[in-house]
Amino acid sequence: KSQPVAIHSTLYFMLTDPEGILSYDMVSGKWKQFIIPGPPDLSDHTLAACGERLMLVGLLTKNAATCVCIWELQKMTLLWKEVDRMPNIWCLEFYGKHIRMNCLGNKGCLILLSLRSRQMNRLITYNAVTREWTKVPGCTVPRGRKRLWIACGTAFHPSPTARA
Repeated sequence: KSQPVAIHSTLYFMLTDPEGILSYDMVSGKWKQFIIPGPPDLSDHTLAACGERLMLVGLLTKNAATCVCIWELQKMTLLWKEVDRMPNIWCLEFYGKHIRMNCLGNKGCLILLSLRSRQMNRLITYNAVTREWTKVPGCTVPRGRKRLWIACGTAFHPSPTARA
């Protein structure tokens, strides 16, 4: 499930049938539909924004390998261009596992992702300006051993990657 994103006065929504983008200009009140095929082998994808760039974040799964990829919409061709990929060493952690991805937030150019399987829940941030991937430390209940799984909703001030 992709949440809509706003760039200036325009809202963008993912379409699945047919694949593409639906936009709504809040100033003019006009809707536009763009047929844009998604990248092959893509699952659990969501829209994100960085400045004026419309991004697509998704899981790329081929055989038993799963990795998070970032694409940017090319305005001239209306095609997705891959601009970054999660480090390969991190992808190995997901090898052979059925992974689900949710985008928990997108503020400025920082994207917060939740990657879950039956055995794990990993929070990762991606900074679209610096192209930096960061693992967010796990959350353990005080005086306990149970790890908390964050399901939705995230504030970005302070940044989840800030160091104390």
